[in-house]
Amino acid sequence: MNKHILLVDDDASLRATLRACLEMAGFICTEAKDGQDAHGRLENDSPDLIVTDHQMPRVTGLELIKGLKSQKNTETIPIIFYSGQLTADLKTHALQVGANAVLEKPFPLEEFLDLVAQICKKTPK
Repeated sequence: MNKHILLVDDDASLRATLRACLEMAGFICTEAKDGQDAHGRLENDSPDLIVTDHQMPRVTGLELIKGLKSQKNTETIPIIFYSGQLTADLKTHALQVGANAVLEKPFPLEEFLDLVAQICKKTPK
């Protein structure tokens, strides 16, 4: 069964690029335009992995992670967090609140796909 990934980013062109790469690698993707949109999609969906940007309107990536890790139905979903303004403190904070991996934008797509594949191998579904 193909792994399902939820992409969360307010940049539609970056979402489209990541989605195209992931789908070419055999993953199934759903998109959300920000953290609030992601919460809504997760009410009826349980992806194998969530990939989220940090700086988004309404609900940031950190706020999204905190919310997901505090709910029974989403607390075990692995999360890749990324940011174009990544600092050591932000990286540490993201990992502390529950991110499984942190990337700094721009990141090589090959590195991104390898990381997604590694994390998805560990998910039970």
